[in-house]
Amino acid sequence: MKLKTSFLTALGTAILSLSTLQLAQAAFVENQYNCEDAYMEVAYDCGNNAIIVEKNRLNKIYMSVYRTLNTTQQQRLDKEQRVWLKTRNQKCDFDYEGPMNNSVVYAQISANVCTANETQKRSKAIAKKYNIK
Repeated sequence: MKLKTSFLTALGTAILSLSTLQLAQAAFVENQYNCEDAYMEVAYDCGNNAIIVEKNRLNKIYMSVYRTLNTTQQQRLDKEQRVWLKTRNQKCDFDYEGPMNNSVVYAQISANVCTANETQKRSKAIAKKYNIK
């Protein structure tokens, strides 16, 4: 069982890595995160890796746009980003203090997938607004 779980974890990580490579090669690749459908350990890793992939994508797009803007435009983009972060956090954050069980872990996984999906949407919106190909 441990070997099977390790294999699935490695497979999930490889798929997310390929998605990152595709990002560098294509204008905008939308990733589909179905982490909740996997075994718990694999699902947890999938959710965490999804956040990493999407935050890296957003950072690259954001910084490539930011460098082209004047000071006023940079301040406007920063303000938009703070508003978006607050909204995303209200929608996706998971805050739980108590005993851990399977339901709690899957709720955390869902929160991670939500964060990844919302971050991906933000990347797409910035890329479209500033015509990033």
